[in-house]
Amino acid sequence: MYKSVFIGGALALLSLLSLSVLADDDTSLGTPITVTATRTPLIADQEVAPMIVITAQQIQLSGAQTIAGLLQQYAGLDVASNGGPGQPTSVFLRGTDSNQTLVMINGVKINPADGSGAALQNIRLNDVERIEIVKGPRAALYGSDAIGGVINIITRQATRGTHYGAYAGAGRYGTYDSGGHFDDGQGHSAFGVSASDYHTDGFPAVAGTDFASGNSDRTWNAYGRTELGGVALKLNHWQSTGNTQYTDFSLNPPFALAPFDETFQNQVSSANLAGQFLSGWRSNLNLSHMLDEIGQLQNDPYNPSQTPDFVRTQRNVIDWQNNIALGNDQLLTAGLYSEAQHAASQSFGLGYDAPDRINALYLEDDLKLGKHRLVLAGRDTHDQAFGNHLTWNADYGYDLTADTRFTAGAGTGFRAPSATERFGFGGNPNLQPETSRNLEVGVHQKIGDTQSITLSAFQNKLDNLIEFVVTPSNLNGENQNIARARVRGLEAGYQLTQHSWSWRTNLIFQQPENRDTGTLLLRRSERTLTTALDWYNDHTSLGAHLIVTGPRNDLDFNTGAPVTDAGYVLAGVTLRQRLGHGFAISGSLENLLDTHYQTAAGYNTAGRSLFVRVEYQSR
Repeated sequence: MYKSVFIGGALALLSLLSLSVLADDDTSLGTPITVTATRTPLIADQEVAPMIVITAQQIQLSGAQTIAGLLQQYAGLDVASNGGPGQPTSVFLRGTDSNQTLVMINGVKINPADGSGAALQNIRLNDVERIEIVKGPRAALYGSDAIGGVINIITRQATRGTHYGAYAGAGRYGTYDSGGHFDDGQGHSAFGVSASDYHTDGFPAVAGTDFASGNSDRTWNAYGRTELGGVALKLNHWQSTGNTQYTDFSLNPPFALAPFDETFQNQVSSANLAGQFLSGWRSNLNLSHMLDEIGQLQNDPYNPSQTPDFVRTQRNVIDWQNNIALGNDQLLTAGLYSEAQHAASQSFGLGYDAPDRINALYLEDDLKLGKHRLVLAGRDTHDQAFGNHLTWNADYGYDLTADTRFTAGAGTGFRAPSATERFGFGGNPNLQPETSRNLEVGVHQKIGDTQSITLSAFQNKLDNLIEFVVTPSNLNGENQNIARARVRGLEAGYQLTQHSWSWRTNLIFQQPENRDTGTLLLRRSERTLTTALDWYNDHTSLGAHLIVTGPRNDLDFNTGAPVTDAGYVLAGVTLRQRLGHGFAISGSLENLLDTHYQTAAGYNTAGRSLFVRVEYQSR
């Protein structure tokens, strides 16, 4: 039956495209700064959905060495790491679970099919051009996992002219980082490549142990664009490979904590063809491939003849998006999406090999009527694992004055059951998707040309959450759709930007609650304050940031008993000085107060750490 629906939708879409020749050829919506919230380029200030854009300059002045270190500088993004660099890292966006946030690199989903969450710990910041974060469900545009929101990481892109550079840095815990880049652009064509080599001896990941957990990571990024017969072609490839040491319980007597290590590989490749074939109709065809793989280096002592444990996800996607201008104030986006996903795993003698096919239709209408702006989006997703699922979003903005905008939004999201939840320990092939319903209101107030204030209130209800349970009929236990949660929150933000300095402050009060037990969800703080002050001129840049977060519920590493991770205060500073002739030196001091804290119970975090870097950039 779904095939007929899909074919009918495709024919309807083609009918829309044939009518688009009657529309005006004017799709300009301003300088393309963000593409995440609505799938079409918009100036960030025009967006009615709640979002954050972290620019290259903000990344540089943050002093952060990792994605996790950067994201935790923004209130509403709780970060938990199982130790130091390279250890599993989770981000809880607006109180939702770590696997309920969709993470993309250059618009390509990198969440693995095993449900473990995107491998943020393997993404280096050296090649990141900006990060776009949209809060609240976006499944109407991007499908599964976008319950808490979307994080889109944009890597270095090709520009005009010839540019090249190199850098080398070192810091505490035997950390070394080096790399370089080259790109050249002439006319409509440009290409470039960059590479980096990172290594750290690390520190003991688990409290009470004395063996360090090191990490090595080699990353390279290739990119290019050209134009052929009026069709724009854009290519991107990013990959990260390396080795991570970690700590876990030995499977041999006396079953004590012991060091282990594993290899990892993450890849994202995409080819995008775009062209304007009829007046008012611009079409984009995106082909992408994603790989997420972890390989255990130690054999299972109970199955010594078996291949060491591994987990792997491969995903190939075809996404055909069409933007149709229906006059100067309305843009219709319609698309077809097809995904072939393959998940495989071998863990403690239990394995699975699970292919999956996902097809979808999506439609978005972006309408502006005077002071009003309305964005409506819907998506019909068919997953061969559980059938059809319909999601939608509605975002509204009203400009009371040139400086005051009121916004309101509602939407739904879902997370498809992972391959591990369906076929791993406690697996249940009959699981249904986790679902969410979100409501929020907000106001954005400009104060002159240099200041702005944002306020928002939201509520996200989550149902059919997957939980492992033991029943009289199944004493071994299985995963079931039985849990419920609700996150209520208030957010406030202040931004001041002058010609040579800026100040940003964000505050969130939230209640991430298990609706069945009345307890707070794990590893999520009820209140967080973040602030950052940046100053810069032609030769010198200075950045300082402060993070103040409250306590979090957690589980004891050894016993699994409920515990509370204490709140903490973190501060950091960054200084960068140009030396002339293209050279510069920078230094960042993280955890300035040498705070002893944990983001995950039983796992250590870095103490006061200095990192110094020398770089050269062609002029």
